[in-house]
Amino acid sequence: MEIRILTETKLAMGEGPLWDVDAERLYWIDVFEAVVHRCALDGSESRSWRFPGHSLSALGLCKDGGTIVTSGAAIHRFDLDSGEADLVFDPGLGTGYGFNDGTVDRQGRFITGMADGKLIAAITSGRTEGLVPTGNIYRVDTDLSVHVIGDPIGVTNGPCLDAAGTTFFCNDSGLRRMYAWDYDPATGEATNRRTVAEFTGGAIPDGTTVDDQGHLWTAAYHGGEVRRYAPDGTLERTIPVPAVSPTSVAFAGPNLDVLVVTSRGGDDAEGDGRILTLHGLGARGVPESKFG
Repeated sequence: MEIRILTETKLAMGEGPLWDVDAERLYWIDVFEAVVHRCALDGSESRSWRFPGHSLSALGLCKDGGTIVTSGAAIHRFDLDSGEADLVFDPGLGTGYGFNDGTVDRQGRFITGMADGKLIAAITSGRTEGLVPTGNIYRVDTDLSVHVIGDPIGVTNGPCLDAAGTTFFCNDSGLRRMYAWDYDPATGEATNRRTVAEFTGGAIPDGTTVDDQGHLWTAAYHGGEVRRYAPDGTLERTIPVPAVSPTSVAFAGPNLDVLVVTSRGGDDAEGDGRILTLHGLGARGVPESKFG
């Protein structure tokens, strides 16, 4: 297995890696600069687009071009060519809540969820007992109607679906749990939540993707590694990476056999804030769907 640094640019918070199987280009976001980046898998043909807002937290590609993104407590369609953003949904929850990670299901619906500011504040203050998450997970249908699904969550991270689109996975980074739900492709409803795995120690489950064998690949934030879990929650493999806090993962390349890892900057490791590519893992991903 070989680890390479894709670009020399350091980000404060890289997130949301996403491989466009049609154009064979890698996308990712710079959270605090509110920028969408794109390049080939060898780092060439680099382009960037700035979102007209203060931050970005999730990215999905659209079938008709452009993107669907989350920023603060709102969901937008973001046209990369014009630089214009159109509001799709604002739940009007006020301060204390903001959207975090997102994905597109196999039917082209966008799924994203909240970060619960009150729960984060409680954990930061040292409280660990009696925490009740109050953040929602939302599904945006292709007609732009928005629906609450699943169960309340603390900090949404790593939403993804298995290859069949019948199991929905999502991490609660606040409670450090990896969850799975039964997912109905016809209705987009998520039911029967169960815990797949729990993180202990200092690491936190962050961005996640699935491979074609149904295993989960998860960035261990504050853990300096990527973990591979079997569908039953068995920890099958750990891969140290040269970044203190990897944030998300995605399979890329013509054969979907290169794992891309984004990370937080500001630490002392060589790969902090860089885009890393892991080669020779012996695993393949599943093509990501587009919204619409």
